[in-house]
Amino acid sequence: MIKAIIFDCFGVLAGSGFKEIYRQAGGDLRKDETFLDDVLKAANSGVLASREMHQQVANRIGLPYDAWYETVQENELPNLELLKYIELELKPKYKVAILSNANHGTLKRKFTEEQLNIFDQVTVSAEVGLIKPNAEIYEYTADKLDIGVNECIFTDDSENYCEAAEALGMQAIVYKDFESFKQQLEQLLADSQT
Repeated sequence: MIKAIIFDCFGVLAGSGFKEIYRQAGGDLRKDETFLDDVLKAANSGVLASREMHQQVANRIGLPYDAWYETVQENELPNLELLKYIELELKPKYKVAILSNANHGTLKRKFTEEQLNIFDQVTVSAEVGLIKPNAEIYEYTADKLDIGVNECIFTDDSENYCEAAEALGMQAIVYKDFESFKQQLEQLLADSQT
């Protein structure tokens, strides 16, 4: 029986994902993949401050810091359609949570307090010292919701992170867009009732 739906932040609840923003800003994903993975891991682990991470990325692309940061801000707007669906359709029946690889305070800058208050649990990698796809961060979130991992559906725009959740016993949906997500979620929820 499914008791909770857990959402990634970037690429799901907000924006199109960091690497897509990097590509749109003129970055070369193929050439810079290792650089991006390293800088994101450092920031999401809390080792690298948010401003320093953005400065390194801006330097790599060859953009002034302000131009890069403005691009990020314009692309990381909250997914209002999904947030409304969570608040009105899911929250009355299920526990809902955020599980995000992000730096300290990032989610508080992206969402209003009212939007964050929709969620029963907000797990941020830099704040808990764990990072996806480490199994412990998924278990930590389920524990905070007071349920088993097998009672969760996890959604993320990263196949890798969804596979890590499934390896623990969670069901997972790779997020592409709101309509396909809603359809897949409702099917999983219906199947869990039988």
